[in-house]
Order: sequence, then structure tokens, then C-alpha cells
Amino acid sequence: MKLKIAFLFLFFQIGFSQSEKSIKGTVLSDNFPMTKVDVVNFNSKKSTLTNNEGKFVLTGKLGEILIFIAKGFDLKRVVIDVDMMLKQDNLVVLVKKPEELQEVLIFKTPSIRLSKDQQFEQSKLDELAIDKFQKTLKNPGVYDGQTTGLDFFKIANMISRLFANEKKILKVESPTIVFKDLVKNNFKSDFYSKTLHLKEEEVALFLQFCDADPKARLLEKSNNQLALLDFLLLKRDEFKKL
Repeated sequence: MKLKIAFLFLFFQIGFSQSEKSIKGTVLSDNFPMTKVDVVNFNSKKSTLTNNEGKFVLTGKLGEILIFIAKGFDLKRVVIDVDMMLKQDNLVVLVKKPEELQEVLIFKTPSIRLSKDQQFEQSKLDELAIDKFQKTLKNPGVYDGQTTGLDFFKIANMISRLFANEKKILKVESPTIVFKDLVKNNFKSDFYSKTLHLKEEEVALFLQFCDADPKARLLEKSNNQLALLDFLLLKRDEFKKL
């Protein structure tokens, strides 16, 4: 009797592993459904997108790997098991990536040396002169025939200095992302061993091998995670043949 049960269980497992089933599920993040998430069968290369309710349907076999890709979220890797094939709605939760600083603004402020800084002192005197002029106006905007003694050349110089100071604001753009940093930002550290099946000592050489391909420059500019994944899988096969 035990032998029959074991045989039936083995037959059941073999039947599952050899036949494709429709894997159904919902992709969530913070308990909210995620739309337009790429769901890719790593083995068959089939793919689909989640709908407005975060749901997806994709065929797969027992032991195959499903990869879930969404911009701004960590890549999710799920192995299809018997329980997943029997369920009508598998829940997949994606985790947001930590936000990164994109650009930095540096304001160049001139040093002040008090009495020795003549330019700073002159700018303060000009400000005081303008303030005094505004207080002496009886009806601003109407000329009453009186002269104020204000040096309009100084006002013009002061305004030109203000515009000159604005030009000193330096905008520092983010440094160009190199290929190895691009891979590090998009995939976790276990991606090399679990997905690419690379040994730890092979990783650095593999990244150099990928970086030598001109397509790596295009990926650095586009920062497309799905295109990057396809590129890495293709280069992995080439790397293994060397």
C-alpha cells in the first residue's frame, strides 16, 4: 500500500513537472495592487504585464523561475512549486528601492572679511542708500521736482553685481553611471549566484566582460531594467563558453 502511494505521488510530481500550467496571481506593494509590472518566465522567456488590479496569468512548469520587474522596486524572483500551480491567486509582494540623491546644488558664497572686505561694505552702503531713498519719497511713482542725491550709477552697479552672484550658483549633475554600478543598483548581491549561476570569484571578471561590449554604454543611458536583464543573460551564456 505504501509503495502504491509513493508511486502515485511520484507520478503526480512527474506529471506536474512536464506539463505547463497557468500561474495566476496578484502583485502588491504596501497592500496596493501594482499595474504594468513585467512578469517574465526566466526559462521559457514568456512574459506578460499585470492589469489595473495587479493581476497576471502566465504559463509555467514546476521548478521554473518567474521574475517580477518594476521601475523603482527590487527585482523579485519566485520558483514555481506545486502549491503555486494549484492556487488560483498567488500573492507577490514587491519592495521599494531606497531613494537616491539625483543632483546637488552648490551655492558659492564669497567669504566676508568685515572691514577689509570693501566689496561687501559697499553693497551694504548701497542697500542703506536705497532704503533711505524709499523713506524720503512722499508719493512713490510721482516726480515732485526734487532731487534725492541718490547715485543711480551705484544702483546700476549693485543690480549688476546681484545678477553676477546668481551666475555663481553651480549645478552639479550626477556623475555618469558606470556599468557595474548600474547592475548593482538594479539587482541584489545574490542575483549573480541564483539567477546567473556565477561563482563569487567570477563576478568581477564577468562585469568586465560585459563592460567591454558597446551595448553596455547604451544601457547606462537608458537604465532599462528589463533590457539590462536580457543583456546579462546573453553575456552570461557567452562568458560560460570562454
